Amino acid sequence: MFQLALVAMTALQASTITLPNVPSPAAATRTVAVAEPIVTSPEHIARARLALANGEFDVARREFVTAAAIDRDEGKLPTEATFGLAHVLYAQSYNREAAMVLERLAADASTVGDVDTEAKALLDAMWLNVDAKQRLQARADASRLRVLLRDKRLSNETRKLVASRVN
Repeated sequence: MFQLALVAMTALQASTITLPNVPSPAAATRTVAVAEPIVTSPEHIARARLALANGEFDVARREFVTAAAIDRDEGKLPTEATFGLAHVLYAQSYNREAAMVLERLAADASTVGDVDTEAKALLDAMWLNVDAKQRLQARADASRLRVLLRDKRLSNETRKLVASRVN
């Protein structure tokens, strides 16, 4: 079974350079860290969308994973990057993995109190789990979604979305 591994990639990379005309042999082996330009999450998302449109799924996955890692490092909920990653995984027929990614987003959204993102992520995860024949997990997602539908903080837009897709 394919296991999805989200690898956090750093925005800065260190390059090794050798210092020219160094008098001592020990000094010639020193390395200097050269900072490359920082690429932000929106830039990675734009690259991922372009790769997805061109059918370059592996590139799209890598860019969405990187964007999500950057968002998490900055203390943000990686909503856009995670939904994009789930889309790529679904396009590659990795429905269970896509559902797992969305369930993690739902859990993260729950911890920060973002009920709209949690509901949307659970709605998609539920559908993906049904498609992947993961009935028990789909029922668990549906159960949590029912609880969220009673939450007064849930927007009317999200309620309508859930109603349109569940009924």
